[in-house]
Amino acid sequence: MARIAVGGFQHETNTFAPVKADFDAFAQADAWPALTRGDGLFDAVAGINLPLAGFVEAAGAAGHELLPLSWCSASPSAHVTEDAFERVSAMLLEDIAAAKPDAVYLDLHGAM
Repeated sequence: MARIAVGGFQHETNTFAPVKADFDAFAQADAWPALTRGDGLFDAVAGINLPLAGFVEAAGAAGHELLPLSWCSASPSAHVTEDAFERVSAMLLEDIAAAKPDAVYLDLHGAM
């Protein structure tokens, strides 16, 4: 079976909103879990109505080895700050490089 790295980055951008999504907006929980990285990822999203949770359940049941990366979401707001985008992207890329997976599944959403 395949070794699949799993993570995600979600944000609903509203250009009329007065506040941008900085890194702290992703680091704290809102309607979704807070920024989660590594071993706690699968427990954090289990049973939640997210594409990532469904993929983890189905791919795990199929016998694939799932390698947790990071996953985060921020409440709908104005644009994602460059700092937040770069920091979250760097985490994902660093963890993908370390995991050396056969495949990568990223739960992405939003207009960044």
